[in-house]
Amino acid sequence: MDPGQFWWNWWVQAAVAIGTIGAALVALFGEAARAKFFPPKLRLSILRREGEYCPVQITEQTDDGRAVTRTGESRYYHLRVSNDRRWSPAHQTQIFLTIVESPDAQGRMRPEFLGSVPMRWRHQEVFPLARTIGADADCDLLSVVEDGWLELSALIRPFNLQARRHEPCKLVLTLEARSNEANSVPLRVAVHWDGRWERGETEMARHLVLDVASSPPSP
Repeated sequence: MDPGQFWWNWWVQAAVAIGTIGAALVALFGEAARAKFFPPKLRLSILRREGEYCPVQITEQTDDGRAVTRTGESRYYHLRVSNDRRWSPAHQTQIFLTIVESPDAQGRMRPEFLGSVPMRWRHQEVFPLARTIGADADCDLLSVVEDGWLELSALIRPFNLQARRHEPCKLVLTLEARSNEANSVPLRVAVHWDGRWERGETEMARHLVLDVASSPPSP
């Protein structure tokens, strides 16, 4: 074989081998390196302050103790979790309710619940409990039902969490998105409800107001 041809073939084969090894290393360590040096940047926001009208199944008890289900009306309010580094996905992501504040006798907001309760994904029935977040995803925050109650959309209901309220209320909810790689900055959502329900979006916006609350003052 011509020596020139031999070395040409050798360099071609070496380049192929190096490329194969490089591809394997990228496959093995690229995602880990990306998660370490360029972790996802999760961010929570209120999706629509007006919420979304939604029919709902309401179960009631009759005078003789039987449970009867009927279709009622409600309005759901949602949060959105975004990843500002969509190319660096956040794995095993869930959104947690960590603090519920309500007014004390002097009107000052005080924690009534401290914990870590996962929230329902929007259309939870078709999604896993923990999701990979590259594109945006939404979770249920709370709903207001025509029969006169407000309900937090917690996936579980510990005894020390008052998830349903029948009276007008003022709350501040602190929530956080958590993944294997990174957590979001906590979001504080102020909720003001006057105890009333109306079907129309404009009308309901006068009865329930959502807004981003400022950080609490340092003690």
